[in-house]
Amino acid sequence: MEVLSFFILVITQLGYSQKLGELCLKQNTRTLGLCTPAARCESAKREYALNRIIPTFCERFETTIVVCCSDNTLSIGSVNVQPPTQPLKAPSPEPVPRPTNNELRVSEKKCAEYSNDVVENINVTAGISTSKCDYNKQHLIVGGEDAERGEFPHMAAIGWINLEGTYSFLCGGSLISPNFVMTAAHCSKYAKMRIPRPVIVRLGDQNIKPEKFDGANPIDVKIKSIQNHPLYKSPGKYNDIMLLELETEVKFEAAIRPACLWSKPDFEEYTTAVATGWGITDPRTQRTSDELRKVSLSLFNNSFCKSVLTPKRNRNWPDGFRDTQVCAGELRGGKDTCQGDSGSPLQVVSRQNKCIFYVVAVTSFGPGCALKGTPAIYTRVSSYLDWIESVVWPEG
Repeated sequence: MEVLSFFILVITQLGYSQKLGELCLKQNTRTLGLCTPAARCESAKREYALNRIIPTFCERFETTIVVCCSDNTLSIGSVNVQPPTQPLKAPSPEPVPRPTNNELRVSEKKCAEYSNDVVENINVTAGISTSKCDYNKQHLIVGGEDAERGEFPHMAAIGWINLEGTYSFLCGGSLISPNFVMTAAHCSKYAKMRIPRPVIVRLGDQNIKPEKFDGANPIDVKIKSIQNHPLYKSPGKYNDIMLLELETEVKFEAAIRPACLWSKPDFEEYTTAVATGWGITDPRTQRTSDELRKVSLSLFNNSFCKSVLTPKRNRNWPDGFRDTQVCAGELRGGKDTCQGDSGSPLQVVSRQNKCIFYVVAVTSFGPGCALKGTPAIYTRVSSYLDWIESVVWPEG
């Protein structure tokens, strides 16, 4: 009785966002639940009685208090979801010796260089201002909005020569050094193009339609070489990461500068990340965006990703979700990455320098676009840092 009285006291002070029977996310554990009447949710009552953990509320329906509950097996569509009793074992990329605790990785050293350059030049570089870097609001691609000009200066559009002899930009990527762009390995070939392999990278652009003037001054850089991760095997969904070596070195400026690479195995205090791309904005019409788009997505832990996504495994994804991947999205649906966003970054802004983004993952694939209860899958950058560093900065 004490617990239910507490529910009523608190719920009257909160706004509601989800309805009875809908999927939800328990805020204290970041795990999947189902909006359930509080009186029937034994775990919520027990957690509050023993540890005073306030449940995640869904709504108040007449006199019924509805909370996010994870008592039993949940159902997403026709698929029952339970955390696996045995964690799936997946091979990790071949490791090379890691730096000692007192030594920074080469990618971390490069990140410090990029950060210092921005701090030193921010007040004298044309076209950039403090407010442009001050990413202090979470912008709510599918369900997203247009990015501001210059907001994501590491963003790259990857181009193919189509049958008409013009460029088609079919994937995105991230500039990570003067000579390299990081993207998805499945972007290495498109058979319907005049030349199946990508030929250029466009940097510093906002609207990729050539006749559209948006104030941007993009540059096109030819691709010198393509390096897929050695363990990637098409059409498989694992190790989906690729490095594009550029023919000429890129000179950094306000609207063109590299991102840092996230090196930690978890996301620390970050619970959301921003995805960007020129991909499909409406799955029904398959219409892509000429404007660079952005969307804020929730980051989920590995156990949650495995419980939700493992039932969706197939012959190209036989183990389901692996720890070398990330899943992110909006459980209620409506916000996601989609076709055409492949290879684009999933990123967080640095807490120390709001002009610098860390790429935590590379957009890989999804069972659909913006479907309810179905996050998209990304390639986890930290799992591949040894390989990335050996290619991009071989001299250390």
